[in-house]
Amino acid sequence: MTIRRGDDEGGSAGLPALQRLPVREARDLFELVRAAGAFEAATMDRSIDSLVGALPRPLRRVAKKIMFGGR
Repeated sequence: MTIRRGDDEGGSAGLPALQRLPVREARDLFELVRAAGAFEAATMDRSIDSLVGALPRPLRRVAKKIMFGGR
């Protein structure tokens, strides 16, 4: 795992704390972050569905097209 440096080089620098973790703990942390991202996406989907569901039926399709570009 790397992060971008704030300097003008635009390169990436390793995270020393992650490099010191044992492989098993680093894998657990990676899985935790990945699960958190999946949970966030699912929660966002439910929130958007509930928001759009509160609109009158004729406006739902239009609202989704405005928000997501017709996806």
